Amino acid sequence: MIRHGETPFLECSSKGDKRFSAFSARLRSHGGRSIEEIYQAAKVFEDGATGLGWRAAKGRRAVNMADVRLLYARLWDLHVAENPDLLHVLQAQSGLSDVFGQPGKACQATELWRIRNRHRPVAGVAMPVPVQGELF
Repeated sequence: MIRHGETPFLECSSKGDKRFSAFSARLRSHGGRSIEEIYQAAKVFEDGATGLGWRAAKGRRAVNMADVRLLYARLWDLHVAENPDLLHVLQAQSGLSDVFGQPGKACQATELWRIRNRHRPVAGVAMPVPVQGELF
């Protein structure tokens, strides 16, 4: 289990608030695929295998772990950008947890805590979610 912050904790998994579960968080910009599907499919294994389904890839160490961990973080950024109401939910929490989280592995509670803290109010004013894509 991974926890960030203080009690009470919002459970960010399929056992809690499913909006914050990598299996349930689907990205419109990626054809409705879940964060978990995209993340697991991006792994490249020693034998060259890639593009695997989540069941075949989950739990296996990839040769491109640094890249897929960065991708995982960006996918959560994108999920919150596509669903800005979720930022308000995160900001209202004193803590986040993931019952399935393991130290040293990608964790939705860790990424969501990072996003929450990056957008904390400054001098009582909430900072906006960054605009995605080109501005002009």
